[in-house]
Amino acid sequence: MSSISKIVQSHRPDLSPYISLYKHLHAHPELSHQEKETAATAHSRLSKLHDFTLYPDIGGHGLAAVLENGAGPTVLLRADMDGLPVEEQTGLPYASTARVVDEADGVEKPVMHACGHDMHVTSLLAAAELLYSAKAEWSGTLVLVFQPAEEKGAGAQRMVDDGLYERVPVPDVVLGGHVMPYRSGR
Repeated sequence: MSSISKIVQSHRPDLSPYISLYKHLHAHPELSHQEKETAATAHSRLSKLHDFTLYPDIGGHGLAAVLENGAGPTVLLRADMDGLPVEEQTGLPYASTARVVDEADGVEKPVMHACGHDMHVTSLLAAAELLYSAKAEWSGTLVLVFQPAEEKGAGAQRMVDDGLYERVPVPDVVLGGHVMPYRSGR
């Protein structure tokens, strides 16, 4: 087994709370530029990991968190937070029934996480807990970014324009994941 696999295996958090979090986020999506509760949820979870410095409300509802852990590279991990104006028809017990007024045009719309941003937020929070637990295994600086308004193509630029890199260090590498509707390993 590789050393990375051993670290992950020994520091993997209990995923049960993350399953509940995923279902909550899925059932309560928010449109672009309106991700107030999603950002607040991420902030609340990260505040329990006491060594993170949190920077809320960047470029709207954007959130950044920094964990300094000695000398080494600065790695930024990113998740997007917004849902889409789509009516969910999955039949899932935790399906979104949300309807909200889109602040961009004043029209009420259904909202769902049709693009996986609920999983992105959940996965980044789980990764934060794992990396926090495994601090003795790595060194450098970890930057987490919870980006609003990805679906509008505006959230990242708003965060940068609002001083993201005046608050957090400029990363050596940026990683952002995406989920696909396939079985693991395929």
